[in-house]
Amino acid sequence: MKRTAKRVSAALAILLGGFSVGTAQADNEALIELLIERGVLTEDDVAEMRTQMRDEPAAEAEDESRLALQNRYQGMQYEPTEPLVGEPFNVRVRNFRIETPDGKHRFGIRGRLMVDGAYTDFQDRATVDDDRVDRGVLARYGTILRRARLGALGIMYYNWEWQLEVDFRDEEVRFANAYLAYLFDNGRLAIGNFKEPFSIESSTSSRRITFLERATPVDAYRPSRQIGLMYETLIPNMYGAIGVFGGDGVGRDRDVTEGYSVAARGSIAPYLDEASRTWTHLGLSYNYRRNAYEGRGRDKEFEDVRMRSRLGTRAVDGRFIGRRDLDNVDDFQTVALEGAFGVGPFSLQGEYLQQDLDRKDGDDVTHRGYYVQGSYLLTGENRNYRAFSGDLGRIQVNRPLSAGGPGAWKVAARYATANSFNRGVTNDGGQKMDHYTLGLNWYPEDDIVFKFNVIYLDAETGQSRSDELDRKETKGWVYAFRAQYEF
Repeated sequence: MKRTAKRVSAALAILLGGFSVGTAQADNEALIELLIERGVLTEDDVAEMRTQMRDEPAAEAEDESRLALQNRYQGMQYEPTEPLVGEPFNVRVRNFRIETPDGKHRFGIRGRLMVDGAYTDFQDRATVDDDRVDRGVLARYGTILRRARLGALGIMYYNWEWQLEVDFRDEEVRFANAYLAYLFDNGRLAIGNFKEPFSIESSTSSRRITFLERATPVDAYRPSRQIGLMYETLIPNMYGAIGVFGGDGVGRDRDVTEGYSVAARGSIAPYLDEASRTWTHLGLSYNYRRNAYEGRGRDKEFEDVRMRSRLGTRAVDGRFIGRRDLDNVDDFQTVALEGAFGVGPFSLQGEYLQQDLDRKDGDDVTHRGYYVQGSYLLTGENRNYRAFSGDLGRIQVNRPLSAGGPGAWKVAARYATANSFNRGVTNDGGQKMDHYTLGLNWYPEDDIVFKFNVIYLDAETGQSRSDELDRKETKGWVYAFRAQYEF
């Protein structure tokens, strides 16, 4: 090998030194033939030599272009042309992250895609999401890109955490997380757009929830993402958060005073034993919101309030809870009581929610609901309870498909109910839905999951439950599927 390299180097020296740039190609070829005849070079040497002669000018041209770019605006700090400082770094390929060895700076990219499909089978097509007594518009089946998110996240100067994530679902681009946070020894202070702290089911990422959608009362009554300022703890066995938020998300309307909310959540893990994979969770959430409005004084007009939940899937858009928005809402408050525990592959989780809406005309509304759900991992894994944030994390697959295993398999069941009949609402119509779900999930890898849900719904609506003539009821089945991956 060394001898070949010497021969090639010698030949290159002869060619490059003995001929000027303007030497004809025919003369070069004649010299190469002579060197082959005399045994200085072989055919393989010539092939290697041609490659080197072809690559070196290209590399030189690339270096010259790079220098020209860097020197173009000397004395100016024009960001696109600033040279990179060569410092060592560490790279993680799966769930891509790159960081400096000292942890001072970190950058990562993440994303998720959820593709859903559903088929409905109701006894009467005149469903409660239509105000007309004998009519209904609910689709038989449908498909949807439920979520398609792409984001970047990182750390700057040890203590500054940041994230920017957008969702490309439907035909719009929406912000999910967009914030900057300062990391203290035992907590973080964040400003930007993110979830208001509320409920274990709401706080758990959509990537980690057991069923396709969150339980009906949580889906309907929880607060959304808003622009705000929030402090939350980062300590091992408990969680606390408090924040103040605006009321328009990232959308703006110059005529609307956006309102505000004060949100707080706390949870503890009374018993936590990693060796036996046993954990318990207790939590409490509170949210007060002053509603957005237009005008001033007596001319003040409050924005309509939407508290809505679908069928347990968005692939068919049946709005059985909150089919109509509520008007004249001055302010409202929502409370959630949380409880959960797990032992090995089994876990149980439940919450009770109550929402009281105060209305300008005095016709106040109360929403109530609760859910209970249980799950069992047939392949021996366990749900990843995270006491420091009071939510559930990624399931670690023991024997993934890529290693010749079966992946992880989970069976689950849930009962959920939401009800606003209990105060005799007269001008908006009360509503109630009982929601039964059976689920089967397959995790071939840590970052891939397929979910299948069988859902039975029993919903009713009307001016009051005692008025049989005005009441409408829907019963039936929904079969829903999701394919999901993240990176």
